[in-house]
Amino acid sequence: MLAVIIPAKNWLWTTGLTPMAERVVVDRPLYPTRYERHDGQHMAVIEADVPERAVLATTQAGLPERFGTYYVALDGVLQHVWEREAVDFLDPAGATRRLRDRLRQHAGLDDVSRRVRLNAGHGFIPGAFTRWGAWWGVVERVTAQQVWIRAATETEILAAGEKLPVAPTGDAPIAAIQAEAAADADAA
Repeated sequence: MLAVIIPAKNWLWTTGLTPMAERVVVDRPLYPTRYERHDGQHMAVIEADVPERAVLATTQAGLPERFGTYYVALDGVLQHVWEREAVDFLDPAGATRRLRDRLRQHAGLDDVSRRVRLNAGHGFIPGAFTRWGAWWGVVERVTAQQVWIRAATETEILAAGEKLPVAPTGDAPIAAIQAEAAADADAA
């Protein structure tokens, strides 16, 4: 049984995952059982049977929003999680693929060669395999002050003897969230 108190200007929802875009969207509302005043604020008390590790979202009341602030229910308490973590809770099988996609995007690389301007004497050679930010890249072409680089495929990374990153799943993310919540409680 989950019992939470949130501002009455917000709604609490169960969530689901969109099939194509892999975004967390609100699904069914969890209605307040009563309203109370706490420190002069109008608050909604919500009591609901939700499974442990269920992903919930809050949105502004009365607005047709599909996305909101995400929480996971742990030990009868809502713990804040980021959207990417919420997606991983809803679909743990795709967590590693999404992590690798984020790392490639953060590095600014994709399957198409990208031209990067560098200083003369940069030292890159065509066909070189190199670490590029958060991912690995393969140098396609080189001039004195330019490099065309693309993201290395997983096969190329493994062939070079590197290890691919693996997203934490199962109890590891839960333990991290609980440790963070305990540290926040100690600091307060």
